[in-house]
Amino acid sequence: MRCGIDLAGLSFLVVDDSEFMRNAIRTVLAELGSARVCEAADGTEAFEQIAWEEPDIIICDWLMRPMGGEDFMRTLRADPTAPYAMLPVIMLTSFSGRDHALTAARLGVNEFIEKPLTPGALARRIERIVTEDRPFIRVPGYFGPLPRAAGIDGAKLRAIAERQRREREAEAARLEQDTSRAA
Repeated sequence: MRCGIDLAGLSFLVVDDSEFMRNAIRTVLAELGSARVCEAADGTEAFEQIAWEEPDIIICDWLMRPMGGEDFMRTLRADPTAPYAMLPVIMLTSFSGRDHALTAARLGVNEFIEKPLTPGALARRIERIVTEDRPFIRVPGYFGPLPRAAGIDGAKLRAIAERQRREREAEAARLEQDTSRAA
């Protein structure tokens, strides 16, 4: 199977405490056209790999020790100014059901896949990450991509995201103006 986009230029970090799963995901990514994949056995090790490898997309298991996927996401999204805070994350889990998908969305996960993992499901999630324009937003209690999940007021969040975008542009214009005055 091939992915609808070229993955050769993207790097991936696979975070899973199962060596078997890491190898399986690495194999699927290679079949989809990716050449750059690094691995971590848990969330703590993932942060070391993020600093070292600077991946484009993270594929993370939910249930790991000592730092599982939930704690990893909370730490990843905790500081919006951190250089890694907006890395896209695909969360894998053997848990099924809407509750886990909504929890993942509230943690700032970009995409969610229930195991067993299929090459097609992974390819579709990667394509969505690369092709969709989902701005990151910060509202009380949440920092992450603009959610698509039901039960979240999308119109309100889009308005917040648009206001934040305008504020960032205005601040950039002010800084540019201040810089040109100082010169």
